[in-house]
Amino acid sequence: MAESTEKKKVCVVGAGAAGLCAARHFAGTLNFEVKVYEQTNEIGGTWVYKEAVGVDDNGLPIHSSMYRNLRTNLPAKIMNFPDYQRLIAEEPCCVTHREIRTYLQNYTDHFNLLKYIQFGSRIQSIRLDASSKDEERWIVRVKSVKTEEEEEIIFNAVMICNGHFFDPYIPTIRGIETFPGAIMHSHSYRKPEDFSGKSVFILGASSSGIDIAFDLVDHATRIYLSHNNERFNNTLPSNVTEVMGVDSVEGEKMFLKDQSSVTADVFMFCTGYRYGFPFLDENCGIRVDNNFITPLYKHLINIDHPTMCIVGVPTVVIPFPMFHVQIQYFLALLEGRASLPARSIMLEDAKLKTSKKRHAHKLMDKQWAYNDSLADGGGFDRLPKFYKLGYNAFVAERKVNLLNYKKSRFVVSKDGETVELIAPKKNHTV
Repeated sequence: MAESTEKKKVCVVGAGAAGLCAARHFAGTLNFEVKVYEQTNEIGGTWVYKEAVGVDDNGLPIHSSMYRNLRTNLPAKIMNFPDYQRLIAEEPCCVTHREIRTYLQNYTDHFNLLKYIQFGSRIQSIRLDASSKDEERWIVRVKSVKTEEEEEIIFNAVMICNGHFFDPYIPTIRGIETFPGAIMHSHSYRKPEDFSGKSVFILGASSSGIDIAFDLVDHATRIYLSHNNERFNNTLPSNVTEVMGVDSVEGEKMFLKDQSSVTADVFMFCTGYRYGFPFLDENCGIRVDNNFITPLYKHLINIDHPTMCIVGVPTVVIPFPMFHVQIQYFLALLEGRASLPARSIMLEDAKLKTSKKRHAHKLMDKQWAYNDSLADGGGFDRLPKFYKLGYNAFVAERKVNLLNYKKSRFVVSKDGETVELIAPKKNHTV
């Protein structure tokens, strides 16, 4: 990008983990002036636990999906940002949402980031300045949550860091409107006591579905865990029953894919979330179709307007280290230390490569090559080896020890070359 003595202005949307990471890396440069807009009065994004559901005191939707007893589904040590490794829990290796929130507050203090954050500021719209001929400029309209006053500010680059765990995805189920009990999404789940003496039908058995099912065990009378994936190779609690996915609902009865049926008092969707960027003007060129976001190079860079990136799009990854890599790559592009390939190559990279659009950004084992490609392309250090080793060991343990894997002891060697995972009756080094 063109050199100039005048600092480039960078807009960051959101002060969750990704937004804080963006501020940390951009604030440390001489070339950029960064401003982070956060609609609440707190840092942390989805890691800010609120017992309330629905809307907050300002009438805005509650952003967080945290519930009271949540523990991370990854060891704390591999959730660290590489340049701020203060999460040191070894046993149990998974920590509470409060510990993650405290970590993010300490990260903010350590890198002196509060001065870059404007709280109580909601992004109303972001649009490309069509009158700018020489280089891209963005017109960002910001609204004060308290005064409702609005202002428009010109930026040279935009980083979307608004997360994707706040807009519940609720699939259409035939007959669900006839269900007489409570219908909810895991986004609104807070504590198990609310379900004492009730039977709960949970649709979806990824992380949130399984974790909430186990959280309910001591309070709900019966929990049905409904999904169409491979059956668990684990012994489940006596009041948790694994059943097939739901086909239809008639009254209090759920008819399943295998022609059987069950009844329950509560129907809970644990079906994930929808990506949403309602503030992006059409001229930004970003489209979302069933959670498939286009046109993005490396799940990150707006191909049509590469001074815009969307951080944190990939799923089934270790998030904080990935933010660290994505943001440094974007910074390298803006500083001219890295360059994008030909448009045809980027468009090929952005093509759908999965059978379902909603799985387009699901990386899993591909996250390591992805992170390395960004580090190599941006000319900075790859992630230390223990992230991959720890993740793979933990995923393997989860498959065979679903009930207790979060209680494992997780140790990283001083040189970061090996990890040791010690679970009940299991001990192995990777």
